[in-house]
Amino acid sequence: MRRKLLRPHIERYDLARSPFAQRPTQKDLGELLGASRDHLRFLATHKEHFVVRRQEEIGKKKKLRDLKYPVADLRGVHERLKFHLNKIKQPSYLFSPRRNRGQRDNAALHLGQHQYLTLDLKQFYPSTSSAMVRRWFRDEMGMYPDVAGLLTHLCTIDDQVSFGSPLTPVLCTLIHRPMFDKIAELCESHGLRYSLWVDDLTISGKFVHGDIVREIRKIIADAGLRSHKIRFRTGSRPVYITGIGVVGRELVAPNTLNLRIKELWETFHLAETLHERDDCIQALLAQLGTQRHICGASSTIGRKVADQMNALRQKRRKIHLEAAEKAAADRLSRSATILQAPEDAPFDLG
Repeated sequence: MRRKLLRPHIERYDLARSPFAQRPTQKDLGELLGASRDHLRFLATHKEHFVVRRQEEIGKKKKLRDLKYPVADLRGVHERLKFHLNKIKQPSYLFSPRRNRGQRDNAALHLGQHQYLTLDLKQFYPSTSSAMVRRWFRDEMGMYPDVAGLLTHLCTIDDQVSFGSPLTPVLCTLIHRPMFDKIAELCESHGLRYSLWVDDLTISGKFVHGDIVREIRKIIADAGLRSHKIRFRTGSRPVYITGIGVVGRELVAPNTLNLRIKELWETFHLAETLHERDDCIQALLAQLGTQRHICGASSTIGRKVADQMNALRQKRRKIHLEAAEKAAADRLSRSATILQAPEDAPFDLG
């Protein structure tokens, strides 16, 4: 049997080994991004032709966001920049944007803790200015000023990072890594656990002192950003971290998912046709699979959900058999009707 080849891990090298840290010229940059130097300059000077601006309601609270993102050739440049920047190794506390790490992993890091602190970075993307981007390319990556300037023009829109570009999440984590690293060192010195999901910071431990909050907020302010939505949580009630509930040493699904599953069960019991029941089973299996993934396959809820999923699969198999038998019976009935019909004469006998 041939062994399955494992794909290499996307995070391959440290920041200093990135091709962007090898002092590339504008020509080198073009070769790296699959475009000529002149075309990159054209995209930078005619950027407005490759930018879309629109407003959209995002998230559960339907917040109205001003989206500004690249299209066509500029979008391709952002995609290739994202590809190369994703190869830089990220710190262990970062969970998003990162391959093979999800919301469940972020919440699972904080299992078994007594006190939780969560805070957000206010206007994280809009607050990341073109000056910050240029400074990072020039000072952290060691690029020539003209190359750093060209890349800054390509990466930013209206003097800030693009809200809606595939490049922005990884670029912002790299630009603000010194700030995030300082917070990680502070938490480690106090024996606290720390994780980052885009702009959501979660800190947990036996006790999170108020002085630590003040120090974290100062670190954030010194980096030119602002923090808000600061919450302390403790006790036996679920603490929701990026949508996943933490109760002691267990993970629980959010209430929205539980309510959706309850509604689907009610719809399934009221379904009358085979098609309606089949659709309900498909939707239930998807939602129950999510619930089982969150709670864990070996947990009490996970085992209960697995039994429910097996029962639904058996019902679906029965539904498909019934549908096949009904279709066969209909075909047989039509065939019998055709055989009993009088045969038309080949010509008019009159």
